[in-house]
Amino acid sequence: MPDNKYGRVFTEGDVEKIFEWIGNAGDGQPLDLEWTLKLMDEEGVRFKFDADEPLFILRGRDQRAIGAIRFYQDHQSPRAPQNHTDGIASALAQFDRYRSEHASKMREPD
Repeated sequence: MPDNKYGRVFTEGDVEKIFEWIGNAGDGQPLDLEWTLKLMDEEGVRFKFDADEPLFILRGRDQRAIGAIRFYQDHQSPRAPQNHTDGIASALAQFDRYRSEHASKMREPD
C-alpha cells in the first residue's frame, strides 16, 4: 500500500470488485488485504484511483474545507462539464449542511 497518512482510497464500486475477486479467488485462507490488492493490481484490475495517484481529501469537520471548495468552484474553466460543476456545487452544499448540523464537531486541521 502507498506510504501515506490514510492509505489507499476505494470507491464503493471498488470494494464490490474486491469482494467479488476474493469470492472467485479465495481458498478459505484468512484474508490478507495487502496481498490481495497486490495480486489484483498485478492482474490489472482497475480501480477508480490508481494506487500511485496523489489524492487530497477534505473532511466535513475541517473548518477550512468549505473555503477550499469555494475557491475550487470559483476557479473552474467556463468550459468545465456541467456534471463537474454540479458535483462541486453538491459537495459545497453537503459541507455547508454538515457544518450547520454538526457545529460542535468542527475543528481546525491537525
